[in-house]
Amino acid sequence: MFRLSVLKIVVALLIAATAVFGTEGRAEAQTMLASWYGPGFEGNPTASGEIYNPWGYTAAHKTLPLGTQLLVSYGGRSVQVTVNDRGPYVGSRELDLSQGAAEALGLTAAGVDYVTVTPVGGGGYPAASGGYSGDVYTPSGGGYVVQPGDTLSGIAARLGVSVGYLAGVNGIADPDFIYGGQTLYY
Repeated sequence: MFRLSVLKIVVALLIAATAVFGTEGRAEAQTMLASWYGPGFEGNPTASGEIYNPWGYTAAHKTLPLGTQLLVSYGGRSVQVTVNDRGPYVGSRELDLSQGAAEALGLTAAGVDYVTVTPVGGGGYPAASGGYSGDVYTPSGGGYVVQPGDTLSGIAARLGVSVGYLAGVNGIADPDFIYGGQTLYY
């Protein structure tokens, strides 16, 4: 039974990586529209439960597993960041970099621009503890794409899991903040 659970987790992670970085299962560079954030957020909890440090080398992404390591390149410079938050939620932006990472890349002057992103390591954080328990959750089912009008409690009931479990697996600190097109793992 344990082996089957481990296999399901591995398959779910491979599906998520393939959806984000290509269908060949390899970690390939991808161009993403990136922005940066920092002022006003220092000291707030991130989706991983970590306290936001604007000078750390971190990033927010809507769907990558929390703890994923990315090599981000811009203007001939590169930095390695850890995905520890969710977002961005503005326009077609795909990645929000911490102020420190953006400054190291020289992105703060532009504010928003295309960067090259290469995954260099998988997720390693436990799920967020914000609002629910500090338990570590691991996905055991598959993925569900949020549809307009869905609620976290409605999705949880449909999938036969608790709201706390869904929030924990997906790093959701606020159960009222899900959006259409978001993939929730269970």
